[in-house]
Amino acid sequence: MSKKLFPVLVFILIIGIFALIFTNESQINNTENTQLTNTEQKQSTRPEEISAIPDKIYKGFYSREGNNAKMAETTGNNTYVKFYPGNRIIRLYIPYPYAKTVGSEVIKKAFDNAIKKSSGSAYIREKFGVMEKEIMAHLDTFRWLENQVMFDCGKSEPCKVTFAENSMVVLKPGMVVAHKVNYQLVNVE
Repeated sequence: MSKKLFPVLVFILIIGIFALIFTNESQINNTENTQLTNTEQKQSTRPEEISAIPDKIYKGFYSREGNNAKMAETTGNNTYVKFYPGNRIIRLYIPYPYAKTVGSEVIKKAFDNAIKKSSGSAYIREKFGVMEKEIMAHLDTFRWLENQVMFDCGKSEPCKVTFAENSMVVLKPGMVVAHKVNYQLVNVE
């Protein structure tokens, strides 16, 4: 019986070796493709593309439609977004109903204090020197591509932002259909 089993085991061992070699080659090819994709993404922030970003996106900050209303009550916070030169984006989450008592000048100062806290991606919970209660700031980076801002929003693909005169729309990818979130510009200069 062992003489019959030996060729079978050798056959399985040989198939296993070929499978291992094939898997390693696939991983190497995937790594090369990922490196190419990462290189392409890095190239998308070339100086000529960065200079194409309109300065108006840096003026003021954006307030989510539904702040201080049912949307804020449902999510538990008001959401604000501000863009900074150097492809930086900050999202502030101010707890509701405290958010109803916070003025736009205080929010602007919180943004300006938060940007100094990290040069990379970070979640920071604190008062930022101007709030009475702790708020959450999410600091991250964005890419400007094809007249759109794109940033990581924890989905399989990035969120896309399109701008109008005094507003912006964030398109969040979804399982079936994308979800649109409207924001209004709050200009505090």
